[in-house]
Amino acid sequence: MPAVKLAIIGGGSAYAVTMLKSMAEFAKKGSLAGSEVVLMDINRELAKLNCEFAQHVIKHEGVDLKVSTAGTLADTLPDSDFVLNTFRVGGLDGRYLDETIPLKYGLLGQETTGIGGLFMALRTIPQVLDVADAMSQHCPGAWMVNYTNPTNMVVDAALKHSSIKTLGLCDGVYGIKWLIQGLLGLPIERAPEVEAYVGGINHCTWSLKIQFEGRDIYAELPELVKDPERVKRLDERLQDVVELYKYMGIMPGSAYYTEYYYMLNKTVAKFQNPEFQHRSQWLKEKFTKIRAFMKEQMKSKKPSWGEYDAEQASHGDQAIGAINSIANDTHAVEVVNMPNNGAVRNLPDSATVEVTAVMMALGPVACTVGPLPKQVYGMVRSALDHSELVVEAAVKGDRKLVMQAAMAHPTVRDYHVAEKVIEELFAAHREWLPRFKVK
Repeated sequence: MPAVKLAIIGGGSAYAVTMLKSMAEFAKKGSLAGSEVVLMDINRELAKLNCEFAQHVIKHEGVDLKVSTAGTLADTLPDSDFVLNTFRVGGLDGRYLDETIPLKYGLLGQETTGIGGLFMALRTIPQVLDVADAMSQHCPGAWMVNYTNPTNMVVDAALKHSSIKTLGLCDGVYGIKWLIQGLLGLPIERAPEVEAYVGGINHCTWSLKIQFEGRDIYAELPELVKDPERVKRLDERLQDVVELYKYMGIMPGSAYYTEYYYMLNKTVAKFQNPEFQHRSQWLKEKFTKIRAFMKEQMKSKKPSWGEYDAEQASHGDQAIGAINSIANDTHAVEVVNMPNNGAVRNLPDSATVEVTAVMMALGPVACTVGPLPKQVYGMVRSALDHSELVVEAAVKGDRKLVMQAAMAHPTVRDYHVAEKVIEELFAAHREWLPRFKVK
């Protein structure tokens, strides 16, 4: 089983710890034994903390895995087989601005969807293209594995504006896995066994086929959703998805993101509640606890990675699972952001889509899922047009394209309002948007 060199850009992220844990698990099993991980982050102290914690646990467990840090891309990238992006330009404070400024004007605030997601992309795409450019110099044959949001736009930019092999990942598909696991009454540990064959755009996908243990779940769903006790097992957001399914006849791929497209008024009102804790605030608290735990473990003679909830675990397992699948040609099934090339028949071949794929040594091979049904196609197509305009705006630094991209998104329908939100976000993110001339 081959050893690999993995460079993690954003190696100071708390999410990087779950990736290190998953890397160690694969190394224990032998499939990635002898591998090397190099952590690089503009916050070198956090990268150092992650590195020392991982080294401490790995030494205790006797795992054949090397972890180190580096300060520059030139020091990090040489001889890398995989480069994993997991960074956030502007940090969680930047995310908070994306979440809250649009809400002042009655628009959705979010890091991947609507105008908030647009500005996340404007800050992020140039940085990712810089990584791709450095890869072309130091490890031109490596795979860029992108976990940085908004992943469909980031991957689309890398595919169209660099020569680097690129794929994108998002654990949003776990939402539909958790939904089906809940309806079936399975323990949450079995959720990954639910197979969802999805098509669409990241965070706006639909499940064209769902299977569990070879069973066609769509054949069972009409009866499952009639049972109120089964539906009560789900949280409120997933219960809303079940109600939507009763009308649409199809389940989403990214179940927890359905609210941004099909329950918009309810979602905006929820986010506007002064007592609502935005995701950026929640993550700050969570990451503080994780890092405190790490520091405690570094003093222990019997350190452990700790227990991770289902969401955290999915981050590491998905990213490292995809890398392991390519390195070892396992033909595992994964949901990937990649060129369409006919996988979703009624979207352009050139589109960057999120689809189920088989992971091979040559990379992901998309499963052809057929056309999206009429009742969901229009929303997906709008999200695709928005995404492609955002990429063009980010690459060109064109403010007019920013407005066009905003108005192409299904959640934005008043250009007078969009204009005000855009101006305020440009002012708020001024230091991260050097390509744009800010008034």
